[in-house]
Amino acid sequence: MLRVLHSSDLHGAYEALLDMQEDFEVWLDTGDFFPNLGRVEATGFRIDPIEERRHQLHWFEQAGVAGQLCDWLQGRKVLSVPGNHDFVPLAALLRQSGVDADEITTGGVHAAGITWAGFREVPWMQGEWQGEVRDLATVVDAAFAADPDILATHAPPTGILDHPGLFGIPELATALTGRKHNIKAHFFGHEHDDGGKWLHVGETLCVNAATAIMIVTVSIPERVMP
Repeated sequence: MLRVLHSSDLHGAYEALLDMQEDFEVWLDTGDFFPNLGRVEATGFRIDPIEERRHQLHWFEQAGVAGQLCDWLQGRKVLSVPGNHDFVPLAALLRQSGVDADEITTGGVHAAGITWAGFREVPWMQGEWQGEVRDLATVVDAAFAADPDILATHAPPTGILDHPGLFGIPELATALTGRKHNIKAHFFGHEHDDGGKWLHVGETLCVNAATAIMIVTVSIPERVMP
């Protein structure tokens, strides 16, 4: 049994993490941890990647986020998947302060005795955010090829906790429901309307923590090797 503290889409409101009193073994953040600068123009909300990176690094340093999180974690493991709003890497910044942190990739990360894999890529929106792509089949295939026990992505699978169905990944939904895999839990965010909810899809526990912080207990049975 593994107790995972799952957060997503905090958009700078990290203080809620510090108030979490329940015990956990791994903190998993599935993206959009940082606040954005942005600006409103006649054409809508606009993003400048250089300005966003500078703003997020300044916020992280000035607020002393790393030190506060380090004290709160007390040596516990951190795993993260960046979101489309994140222009700097959370895991790398935390490692610089001595936190045991890794970014989850399609190639897989081994932590807490199990394999985690995933990706940040999200369906194309307007071409200004991080990780926007038009075809996600390649990254889905790569993540499943890592044969993970736990899958972590920023965006949800289409039709699974992604109301109103505008931000999900069709290729991910097809893979979860139609392929043979060993994924016992899939953690994600991105779609705020279903944040704080979970459900089972077959034997896989799907959890959307957008704008929420959740303690999720996952049972990972020992693999029977051929």
